Amino acid sequence: MIPLLGIAMLTLGQTASPPLRFEPTKDADWRVAARLPAKIATVVPMGKLTQDQGEAILGVALIPPGSKTPGPAMLGRYERTDETLHFTPRFAFDPGHTYRATLMLNGKAATLDYRIPALTKQTPPRIVKVYPTTDVLPANHLKFYIYYDRSMRGGKEIFDQIVLIDDKGKVIDAPWLYDEIWDHENNCLIIYIHPGRIKWGVLLRELLGPVLFERRNYSLVIRGEMSDPAGNKIGTDYVKKFRTTPEDRVRIDLSQWKLTTPKAETREAVALTFPKAIDHRSLERFLSVTDDADTKIAGTFALRANETVWIFTPAQKWTNRRYSVTIDSRLEDVAGNTPAQPFDVDLRATKLPLQKLRLDFHP
Repeated sequence: MIPLLGIAMLTLGQTASPPLRFEPTKDADWRVAARLPAKIATVVPMGKLTQDQGEAILGVALIPPGSKTPGPAMLGRYERTDETLHFTPRFAFDPGHTYRATLMLNGKAATLDYRIPALTKQTPPRIVKVYPTTDVLPANHLKFYIYYDRSMRGGKEIFDQIVLIDDKGKVIDAPWLYDEIWDHENNCLIIYIHPGRIKWGVLLRELLGPVLFERRNYSLVIRGEMSDPAGNKIGTDYVKKFRTTPEDRVRIDLSQWKLTTPKAETREAVALTFPKAIDHRSLERFLSVTDDADTKIAGTFALRANETVWIFTPAQKWTNRRYSVTIDSRLEDVAGNTPAQPFDVDLRATKLPLQKLRLDFHP
């Protein structure tokens, strides 16, 4: 069992503040918890707080090695449950480093310093999957999703550890948007090719040219130097090879989708087949199945054929009524085009008519 740091107490009138503590989470990271006095808790919103709301009560900062002064407050997720306010850092605390939590109540502060225990060496991290899974991408491809088997170490160095290499073996200079985006578990990195090198008429593209050219071969390489928070390195380079087609600068045309309908009184899947790959996270978030009362149907979905087939299996049998696949207009293909408009909008072009965002079917 991992020991917790002791309690920090602060006298506030007649009431002593409850403890501040660093506590391990279920995924082996750490968070900070502060139990709020009842009078204070009543004015703090229940559930998720904004960064400003949470930081006004509970701040957490790294104390740099060799210093006694903490740095700036860390970004993270604040959430109140009952009388406890939790702070989960946006990027995991670094093992072996010391952090200071500061609880502000009625103008008084309680602080708690804690050194995150060093982790023992583990097996190397592993890349589980890279999306898009296809090896054919448009030359204006927008982003990659890199999934790891655990939380990984962030920082600006990752933009040197993940590179694009052209068909002559040359590393492409400055391809990325330097905006580090991880999911909440810190095990999926979303890395964008800089939109300024994709969009026509933008200065960055005029100066440096596009990152990818059509009908060429490329490799996305994740260097073996990339590591998890404990310093365990991947060890060997991971390579995803792909070739490019001409740029795709048209919106998603829903009339080109093929709908395969199930039979009534069965749990057969309903399927959509697309003429081009659709962003897999968009397919998770922005497609749903509803009945004729607009009630969302419970079920599970799967992706096939390099994200060109979406399959939905209902939790209950289909009945003899009308259903619809409902499409959110934010759905994107791999070049960032949506059903509403292409990623790169020509303001001089005739405005496109709206598309119907429902595909009806009757089992």
